[in-house]
Amino acid sequence: MKSTKNFTAALCAAVCMLGCAAFSACGEDDSVSATLLESDTTHVVIQAAQTKGSLYDGMKELSSAGWFSFDGTGGKDDFFITVLNGRELQGREYWAIYTSLGEYGGVSYSSAEYGTFDYKGTVCAMASYGCSGLPLVEGCYYVIALSEY
Repeated sequence: MKSTKNFTAALCAAVCMLGCAAFSACGEDDSVSATLLESDTTHVVIQAAQTKGSLYDGMKELSSAGWFSFDGTGGKDDFFITVLNGRELQGREYWAIYTSLGEYGGVSYSSAEYGTFDYKGTVCAMASYGCSGLPLVEGCYYVIALSEY
């Protein structure tokens, strides 16, 4: 009789734990945070589908889905792009980041003073932050383009 009570208690606890796990999973957001608009060996154009994470996070998401490839140095918080779609930097080249995101949350994320990139009539200004520090904001464009200094 005692073992039946223990078994019933254990079964109830297991059912409660499974129920809690199922309900907590309902709140997770698995939607895509970025959309790839263009991609070749000289530039990539991304548009934020929602305000979520950083440009780096969106790039990782798109790369994992096989839409484009990139590599670089540093970690999630200080990533420096060195390869885009198989194109490695050479000599005085660098991957410049432009964005239509200006000021957001009281922070200025770009400046046309340092250069612009026109994407189908939308002028994107040179980003003030790298891909790790640049937030994805719904509707904004992000261009990574081969440049030379």
